[in-house]
Amino acid sequence: MSKPSQTKRILVPVELNQSGEDLLYYAGQLALAWDAELYLFHACKTVDLTFTQQSSCIQKLRSFAERVFSRDFNSTKATAPFDCVVRPGSIRDSIQTVVQDYNIDLVLMEAATTPSQGITGAAADHAAAIMSLVPCPVLVVPATARYKKLKHLVFATDFTDQEPQVLMKIADFAQQLKAKLTLVQVYSAEERSQLCSYKAALLELEKTLSGRKVEFKLLEEEDVLEGISEFAELASADLLILATQDNYLMERLSSSNYTKTMAYHTRIPLLTYRQQKKKPCSGCCAHCTGRKQEELEQTLEAMNG
Repeated sequence: MSKPSQTKRILVPVELNQSGEDLLYYAGQLALAWDAELYLFHACKTVDLTFTQQSSCIQKLRSFAERVFSRDFNSTKATAPFDCVVRPGSIRDSIQTVVQDYNIDLVLMEAATTPSQGITGAAADHAAAIMSLVPCPVLVVPATARYKKLKHLVFATDFTDQEPQVLMKIADFAQQLKAKLTLVQVYSAEERSQLCSYKAALLELEKTLSGRKVEFKLLEEEDVLEGISEFAELASADLLILATQDNYLMERLSSSNYTKTMAYHTRIPLLTYRQQKKKPCSGCCAHCTGRKQEELEQTLEAMNG
């Protein structure tokens, strides 16, 4: 039997402003609860970094973090261990390399820069872009969220389209937190003919995850994402989990169609895993076709270049 995976190294991209302070406070509490180490990552937005500039940036980042932690954790007299990482350019330029170099288990990001935004606009695009760059899970925290113990995790998925390794990582994550895990599949009326296969797959997953604190739900809803959000709210979920092969669902979740109504999923953290899917993404055939066309054009350009 393989050893359960553990989240021990958390990378936190940080801006040295109020938004960064809020994210650090959340990250510090999270790391203490999980017995994890933080890697604070700041992109200096310069073309290059000399040794002197790098040292100066690291010192500024360390001082910033120590100030936040000494203020916010003064009563407990305990702070999570952390290290500082700085790079030139933007976060997107080097986060992939940083994740690999430091063997990062999880990237923690804030979803928006102001409380009124939710997970929207440029912040949503940024989070979705980061998800497409790194192989590890990405935890996106709404700007309005305050840390609380994660007791109930909802994994929105398709029972018939699972990558076993990713499924076990999610189950291990719930076990590490001592949290309840609910796997929910929301399907439309057009999919009723497949209900038997969904139920059969559910039974197989029950066997796979036997002995773990896991529940399974099948729900019919015309709009899949609205169904997921409504279920998460009714179940008082503390975290929503997705496992996708691209960032399309993240972009849909963060669209104004949902954030205008302050759907429940915009008010709780969102954790995304990367996995290979056998089926095309629900409702995004045009998206997948466009992406394949772009890849083909890039290949042709490279060949002709």
